[in-house]
Order: sequence, then C-alpha cells, then structure tokens
Amino acid sequence: MTTSDDIYKNGLFDPVLEWRLAVTRKFSSGRDDPWWDVLLELEGVALNELLDMVERSEGLKGSLIVPDSYTEKERSARPDIQYPALYAKERFLRAINEKPKSFHVRRLLMGTIVPESQLATSAVTMSEDLSQILVNDQAVVIAVIDNGIAFGHEFFRKSDLKKSRIAFAWIMDAEPKSGGPVVPQGRALTQDQIDGFLAANISGKLLNEDRFYRQCGLIDFDRPGFKPASLRISHGTHVMGLAAGYEPGTMDDRRPIICVQLPTDITMDVSGTQILPSLGRAIDFIKKHAQRFRQTNDHTRIVPLVVNFSFGNFAGPHDGTGIIEAKIDTELAATAQHQIQVTLPAGNGNLARTHAEITFTAEATANGDPALLDWRIQPDDRTASYVEIWMPPLTDTSNLASVRVTPPGGPQSDPVTTTTGSFAILHSAQGEEVGRIVYAPPHDPTHRGCITICAHPTFHHDVTSGLAPSGVWKIEILNVSLTETDRLEVWIRRDETLPGFPAFGRQSYFDNDCYQRFDSYGASLPIDPSGSGCLVTRSGTLSGFACGERPSVLAGYVETSNRLADYSAAGPITTAFGALNPTRTGPDAAAVSDDTPVLGGILSAGSRSGSRVALGGSSVAAPQAARWIAERLAAGLSGDRVAVNAQAAADDAPPPPKPALTRVGGGRLERRVRFGPKRGL
Repeated sequence: MTTSDDIYKNGLFDPVLEWRLAVTRKFSSGRDDPWWDVLLELEGVALNELLDMVERSEGLKGSLIVPDSYTEKERSARPDIQYPALYAKERFLRAINEKPKSFHVRRLLMGTIVPESQLATSAVTMSEDLSQILVNDQAVVIAVIDNGIAFGHEFFRKSDLKKSRIAFAWIMDAEPKSGGPVVPQGRALTQDQIDGFLAANISGKLLNEDRFYRQCGLIDFDRPGFKPASLRISHGTHVMGLAAGYEPGTMDDRRPIICVQLPTDITMDVSGTQILPSLGRAIDFIKKHAQRFRQTNDHTRIVPLVVNFSFGNFAGPHDGTGIIEAKIDTELAATAQHQIQVTLPAGNGNLARTHAEITFTAEATANGDPALLDWRIQPDDRTASYVEIWMPPLTDTSNLASVRVTPPGGPQSDPVTTTTGSFAILHSAQGEEVGRIVYAPPHDPTHRGCITICAHPTFHHDVTSGLAPSGVWKIEILNVSLTETDRLEVWIRRDETLPGFPAFGRQSYFDNDCYQRFDSYGASLPIDPSGSGCLVTRSGTLSGFACGERPSVLAGYVETSNRLADYSAAGPITTAFGALNPTRTGPDAAAVSDDTPVLGGILSAGSRSGSRVALGGSSVAAPQAARWIAERLAAGLSGDRVAVNAQAAADDAPPPPKPALTRVGGGRLERRVRFGPKRGL
C-alpha cells in the first residue's frame, strides 16, 4: 500500500498541493469528492486534447471540466503556452502532481473548493461570433476585478438614473441562471438585464436596492455565505467608484464598465494562491467581452481597456515569473489592435514583518552557523499558515541549504534539503502531526526551488486533534553550498482577515528581536534602519502580483503630509533566471491613499446610492491611476507604466524629500479622485 509519505519520497511536482488536500480532508467536513478550481500552465496541447487524455485515462474519467466560456476555437487551439482556468477533482490533481509531463502541464495552481451550487456548466459553449457593441469614439472600457461590488450605485448609472453604465457584471458566487453571457460559475448579467432590474425596482428616482441586488443575485440571503455588498462599506464598490464612478450624466457613453465579483469565500482567504484560478477566469471574461466594444465611426477599432485589480499578496517568487504575473503580462498585453493597461496596488505589507533576506558569509558557513527566524503564529487562526523559502535561480539547484523547524513545545524536525522528495513532518509536544516542511524543485521559467513550511490551523470549531500550537516556531536555515553572493528570499503568505469580514485567518509574522519597529519617538519606522543587520526587512515587500513587466503599480501616500503611507510596500524585487536586471525596482508611482495621518483612507462610493465612505491602503491608489490612464487613452495618449512614472516625476514636489525609488517609483501623483468636500484638510 502506497502511503502519503511514500508519495512525498518519490518526488512530487507540487508537494504543497498534496499537503493542502490532506489538510482539507482533515478540517473540512461534508465535502465528498468536491470540485476544485485550478489554474494550469499548459505547453503545446489543446484543451480538447487534454480533456480527451483525461477521459481515456483509467480512473480519471469525469474528473475535469473545461468551462463553457471557452469557445470551440479556443478549445482546439494549441499555442506554445496557455493559462486555462479549469475545474478538477482530487484524482486529477493527484495525477498531475505525480506525472505532470503526461498532461503537458508546466505549472499548476490549485485554488479552492467550488460548491456545486455555483457551477453553471451546460452543453452550451460560448459562441465564436459575439456581437459588436458600438460606443462613443472617446470611450474607454474600465474593468474592475474585486469583491462586494454594489454596481447599482448612482455613480455607475447614466443621467436619468434608470440606465446602467455596467456593460457586463459577473457574480461568481451567485445562483446560476440562464439568459446572460455564458459563464462557468455563478451568474453574469448584460447591461440590458441590469437595466431591466433597475426599471423594475425604481420608483421616481429612488432605487429599491435590497430588492434590486436580490434579483441580480448579488445579495441573496436564501443562499449561505457572507454578503459583503450588504454592509455600509464594501471594498469592490469603493474601488470601482474611484476607477469608474462619475456623477450621473457626466460619462454616460464614454466609460462603459465590466465588473467581476470574485467568490466571497475565496476573498476571505487572502493567501493569494487560492484566488488565482478565479482571477484567471476573470481575466478571460474581461478580455473576451472587452474586444466587442468598437468605435461608432470605425467598427474595426477596438475600444481601449483599463483593468484594475486591487488585491495584493505576500508570497510567490517575486521575480515576475509567477503564473498570474505571466498570465497578466501575456493575456493583458497591449497590441496594435487593442490598447490594454493594467493597474495593481503595491501592497500594504511594508510593516507586516513577513519578509526576510538571508545571505551566508564564508565565516558563518565554515562555522556551521545557521540563519535563525522566529515565526510567530497567532492563536484563533482558522486557516493554514505558510512560509516560503525561495532559493536563488541557479543552474545547479541540488543541495543548496537545509531547513529545520521547531514548533512551540515540540521536537525539532528532521532537516529538509533542496533534494527532490525531501520533506519532514512537524510534531506537537503531544506527538501529533501539526505541519510539514516540503521541497518543490525548480520549474521553468522560475528555475528556483522552494522549501515551504506548512502549519495547520491553530483553531477549529469541530476538530480538536492536530491543531498547530500558537507561539514562536523556530526556523533554522543552514548553508550547504550557497556562496556569499547567493541570497535566500523568505516570505510568509498573507493570511489576515480583511476588514468587515467574519474572523477567519490571523496573520503570522517574524518576531526576531533584531527587528526595530519604532524610532526614538515611538513612531513606526517605514524603512529599514541604516546599518541594520536584521534578517527581517521592509524592503522586498512589494506584492507578489505586482512583479510583472507590464502593469502600473501604485504605492499610497498621505495627502496632507505628502509622506508615503507607512504600510505601503517597497521593492526591490528579485532578478529572474537568465535576466540581467529585475523587471522593476518597486512601484511605478504613488497616489493619495489617506487624507491625513488621523483621517485614514479617502472617500468613494459606499454600498448604497448617496453614500460616501472612507477606505485606505494601496488598493485605493491603484484605481485612481486607472481612471487617469483611461483619460489618457481617450485622448489618444500613452497610458503605460512609463507614462505613469513620468507623470509622477513631473508632479512630485517636496516637502518632504522624495522617498527612495524602491518605495515611490517616479514620485507622488498630484491627481486624486475626490467625491464631496475635502475631509479634514
């Protein structure tokens, strides 16, 4: 009988996947053979060919769904590389994990479980010939991928308030219903459908928003789950207000909107990996329907597109080679026929203590001195916690370093090395398994091996055995063959509960004594102290999503003080395998993310018409840049990251002195979106 340990020893394509499947079985009840969403990087194979291989493989029949939203042409195409977002059973994931080349898989990202009640698969495949949508010659399509998007707000309606500017809205976790655009999950609505719901729920000029959203499927309390758009403040509404919100009548036909609401259950788990397949699906949906918009005077000209995704993550290779960074760079790249620009936040992890950089001196190596990290996992954390230790991109990646971990009160683990199949089990003081250390060998194009430390949740309502102990987990990293110029990059995956959501995850962090949190006046230190030798750093905290070559990445700053927000993450990023330089040094620019040091955030749309609410973070900086880029594209000007950087350099003026390039890029943009009067200025 083959055990889980045997599977690890034989070498896995992605050993963390195997661990996640095991943890899900242990801590999730009532989910018998569920569907998982998955993002693949396929090489030289068509989707129909992949599906045929699966159906003909013993034990795999019926274990893979190619969504209906892929046209027959897309299903039969065989590009060199493609990034489809599919649905799969556990047995298919295991088959890939053991023999990826048999299925032409270069890389795999497993998302999360998709309830069958959300799947909208049918015998209908999306048509090859979608009708054109003719709009104003100065129109620019703005697309927003987020969660909790109350798209009935007056900012997204036309002058009479009875017509919507939303061309397409996809609610991924709604109850599937026919009649709208073909989607594999949830429900998508067209502008005509939204206008129909508006007409049915408007009396005078007042919209019955509760009934409107219930009919649209956005807020349906008959279905289980959290409903963020029912709150006074919802992240997606606020962000879309900044990117594409206008007073009714000012942009009726010039800023059509495509919005995609990611599943709320996935949004609550902000670790990044779980959200990526849904993000991949959102990108496919937006690109496909955005290409339908044509100028009235020239039907051959595709209307420009600006996409904003105001999410960040801490983990990943941070060199631009991650799957989602590659998908954005590849599939949302501007062409001569279609201008496309993407805006992303720099991230809010500058002070989160989730990043460490490790180099070994010759003396430390000779003496056998390990690098030591104190990883503090918090109590009442209902999600798994992860630390990723990324090796440098080297041609020979065998036996570079070894890692051992000591859980609180438990024994020290066996060492895990950069050797295929290397792993170790982590035990509590009671001898229960509470986590694992696994090594994933390098894959093209990243070429960087990764040792991942995986820890169980520290709390569960129903399961009491195998819970990870909270407290400080001791991580010991010993050099084997790294040189003094080789650097290990260590990131803790993002894990905190977002504001407004039910308590779920709690962010773990490095708690080394050498990390200086405050200056002599008790204020937070936003940059690493000069001469600090601490392994835990603020530099290199830029969101893993934001490390690609093409997107414009925005930091956040405080308007009254002109200082960068302390939380705004910084570069540099690492250099990819075979490259001479990294794709970026940090953000491209900074935009206002807070009104004052006391009044955090800036005002934008609340979840109900007529309301204005404040939210902060680099998440609100990115959509303001998206809005500015749309204005540039409408005027026939460039809106790429070079233009954003140049405009920021022209706008920026002291005081205070301009921050380092790794934190601010070109500088601080003066332009900001303001709804209503100045707040406390």
